[in-house]
Amino acid sequence: MGVFDWDPVKFDVGVDKMNADHKVLIDLMNTLHARNAAGASKAELQGLISRLADATQRHFKAEEAYMESLAFPGLRPHKLIHQKLLADFGRHAEQFAAGSGQIDKGFFDFLSLWLRSHICHLDTQYGQLARQKRAG
Repeated sequence: MGVFDWDPVKFDVGVDKMNADHKVLIDLMNTLHARNAAGASKAELQGLISRLADATQRHFKAEEAYMESLAFPGLRPHKLIHQKLLADFGRHAEQFAAGSGQIDKGFFDFLSLWLRSHICHLDTQYGQLARQKRAG
């Protein structure tokens, strides 16, 4: 079992592109978790953290552009949450870089909580608006 398992019922935000991005992030998180548990080198883990950071930044940029295209009223606070998540991610990545070469449980707890709360509570909001606009 990884950090996070995709549940198509709970985590479907109603936007195929965003669901695909979320699945990529989950796959990267789970790969990072598995390689850490297998005792991968610090360099390999650092590379995976960098890939996850890059994918996250690309996703947030695409998600914000999508919300803008919908005229989503919650765009501004959503952007602020993205900024905070990236800052928190950066702090965890820095702690890893300064440490012994193993990723601590706190980093994985952060990743899991981030995705669960973000997808289930925030991203579903723009998904609802997208469904309304498609139906309307």
